[in-house]
Amino acid sequence: MKIKIIDLLNKIANNEELPKKIKWQGQIYEYCNFNRFYYQNSWSMYRDFYKEGNCLNDEVEIIEEPKKIEKWGEGALEEMEKCTNYTLEDLQKYIIILAETQNELIDEINNLKEK
Repeated sequence: MKIKIIDLLNKIANNEELPKKIKWQGQIYEYCNFNRFYYQNSWSMYRDFYKEGNCLNDEVEIIEEPKKIEKWGEGALEEMEKCTNYTLEDLQKYIIILAETQNELIDEINNLKEK
């Protein structure tokens, strides 16, 4: 996924959620919560903007951290087996959880196949 630098700066200004790592011009920058900006080997991305000149419309690549698929909590399945008076709403919620988990697994498998 990519985002323009100007849009990234707007996210910073508006205190929106930001990616932890980005890549611009072959360099990887990590977000620092303390200073609310991106750094690469202790050099601020601002410094590189200054050196580069007009780059606000350049795109940076968002480096996504691998998302760990969470296991069901211990005892969750046992609790479900014990309970016999489920409502339709309970079953619908359960099906949605299963579908979301299955979709995460499918996405992960597809990502692995692409590599």
